[in-house]
Amino acid sequence: MIAFLTICYCAVLFGLVKAGIIRLNTFWKISPLLWLVLLLIVLFIPMQWGAPSGPVRSYASVIEIVPNVSGEVIEVPVRPLEPVEEGTLLFKIDPVPFQAIVDQKEAALAEARQAVPQLEASLKAATATVKEAEAYRDRAKDDYDRYRTANENAVTANTQSTPFSESDVEQRRLTYLASEASVERASATEEQARLAFRSEINGVNTTVARLEADLEKANYDLEQTAVLAPSDGMVLALTLRPGQRVSNLPLRSWMAFAPTSNNRVVVAIPQTRARFVEPGQAAEITFAYQPGQVYTATVDSTISINVDGQLPPNGLLPSLAPLHGVNEDMGVILRIEDMPIETIKPIGGAGGSAAIYTESVQATHLIRKIMIRMDAWLNYVRPN
Repeated sequence: MIAFLTICYCAVLFGLVKAGIIRLNTFWKISPLLWLVLLLIVLFIPMQWGAPSGPVRSYASVIEIVPNVSGEVIEVPVRPLEPVEEGTLLFKIDPVPFQAIVDQKEAALAEARQAVPQLEASLKAATATVKEAEAYRDRAKDDYDRYRTANENAVTANTQSTPFSESDVEQRRLTYLASEASVERASATEEQARLAFRSEINGVNTTVARLEADLEKANYDLEQTAVLAPSDGMVLALTLRPGQRVSNLPLRSWMAFAPTSNNRVVVAIPQTRARFVEPGQAAEITFAYQPGQVYTATVDSTISINVDGQLPPNGLLPSLAPLHGVNEDMGVILRIEDMPIETIKPIGGAGGSAAIYTESVQATHLIRKIMIRMDAWLNYVRPN
């Protein structure tokens, strides 16, 4: 651009000399050099931070598709590198064994629900048994008291003999003690039935609640046999075929999926030119695969760290020796305004250039806009 403006100046100067408006003296002979220095100092050097520019790269996060259940693949309806919508079936695992588990859990749950009235009936039967045992105990106690009291009264009255023998009284006492034990045994049975019937969590029988949870897990596993697209995007690598067995262990992925909603366009700005870049500032982008097109954008955010600022975890002290080279560029994330990011193809890796228009040295913005458009048209003839 600076060479173009200098050539324009020389052309104007040549025209003025030919028209006789100025005389070609020493000053006008060296004026192109002075013009060049003036452009550098007044325009192009301030433009480096007033309207910084740099190369662009679009990035996409790749999701490794790992199913939540293991089984044999029976269907793979998607094609690689074709856009799909969120919820589209990527592949399907044989649901037969999972459906069998669901049926088994449903049967167990129905049985458990039917068992709740049975527990209530058992509690009522145990309560009736306690009452029956108490009645037998009371009758045995009355017989024992009657026999014992009659003998005691006879002894007190100094009669020759007692109405009942000692063995009869002892037999009535033992019968009473046995009936007392029967009451305790029946009470324990009643308490056991009561605990079984009243074993609840949130008002639901614990066995029923456990089987409901098991059924919910079985239904979830059955639903997971259909692996769906997590968002709008495309399958990048597809080697999965029906008949292959897949596992839910995250040791390897079975499909690579690139969502379009997570695309990021990042421009690399040298650190010396990034001091005035802030979110919300206007920007323009041109992509190499779309020559002649310039898209308006907005600064979304700045990446506050680069590779030189990252310390990987290890047992060694960091060395400053690798940091003596050229400073790594700072990344600035741009959001395209007039073109949906989903239309950028390829989804990740599209390159180009971009310019950011800061609030500093706004007089240089016009030159940068001309330069970004020249760059867009040069994409027609650039080899790469």
